[in-house]
Amino acid sequence: MEGILWAFASGVGFGIFQTLNRKSKKDLDVYRGTFLLLLISAALLIIASLLTEDVSWLWSTPATAIFYFALAGFVHFYMGWTFISISQQSIGAARTGAIVGATPLFGAVVAAITLQEFLSLGASIGVALVVLGVYFVSRG
Repeated sequence: MEGILWAFASGVGFGIFQTLNRKSKKDLDVYRGTFLLLLISAALLIIASLLTEDVSWLWSTPATAIFYFALAGFVHFYMGWTFISISQQSIGAARTGAIVGATPLFGAVVAAITLQEFLSLGASIGVALVVLGVYFVSRG
């Protein structure tokens, strides 16, 4: 049950982000907006981490882990958030948010190919229903 609550909170947060990010792009270039988003988020995360966690373990983190984390950050933040911002400018926050709902399909396919992790039949049906819903929303 706890995971469901965190997922719900994430969805609410993402919805708020969609609206605020779209509003900010009226007066700001997409790339500058992404840079500011990352800069402010990184500063807040650093402050929160230093105040609440022991970060000394960072010095013993394997280089490969840091490399993969940096690569994931580049793909997620630079490419993902930049493309979301461009989409929001083109078709609006509501439609962008709905189309991003197809993420479970891409996540399942990439996980199957790269990690050999497969969904159960029930989970696969759920992903198919989500993608079908995205299709209907994106058609207008």
